[in-house]
Amino acid sequence: MTEAPASPLLERAKRRPPPGATQPIEIVAPDRYCTDLLLEYAAPLYPAEVVSGPAWIVRVQPPAGGAWVLEFLALVERWLESAPLPCATVHCGGRSYLIRASTEVAEFAAAAESAAARATAPAR
Repeated sequence: MTEAPASPLLERAKRRPPPGATQPIEIVAPDRYCTDLLLEYAAPLYPAEVVSGPAWIVRVQPPAGGAWVLEFLALVERWLESAPLPCATVHCGGRSYLIRASTEVAEFAAAAESAAARATAPAR
C-alpha cells in the first residue's frame, strides 16, 4: 500500500524558520537611484545588501522578535515618499506584499508622471 502525501498544512509547517528567527525581507526597487536611496535608509537600521540579478532588490535582515515591524514599515514609507513612488513590492517568507504610499505621495507621483509625459509629447 502506498503512503498518502503529507497535507499542504504540514508541508508549510516544516518550512517555517525556528521560533525567534526572522527571514530576510526583499524590497523591489524600480531603478538604481531608488535602490541606492533605500540602501542608504536601511543600512543604519538593519544589515542590508543589494541582491545581484535582473531586478533591483534590496535584502534586509531584521532582528529576532517582532519589534522591528513598525520600524520597517516606517522605513519603507519614508523611502516611498522620498523617491517618490506610489508603492513597493516586498517579499518575505515566500509571500509577496504590496505596500502603498500615502495617497498624497501617490497623487504627487501621478501628477509628476503626467507633467513629464506632457513635456515630452510632440507639439501638435
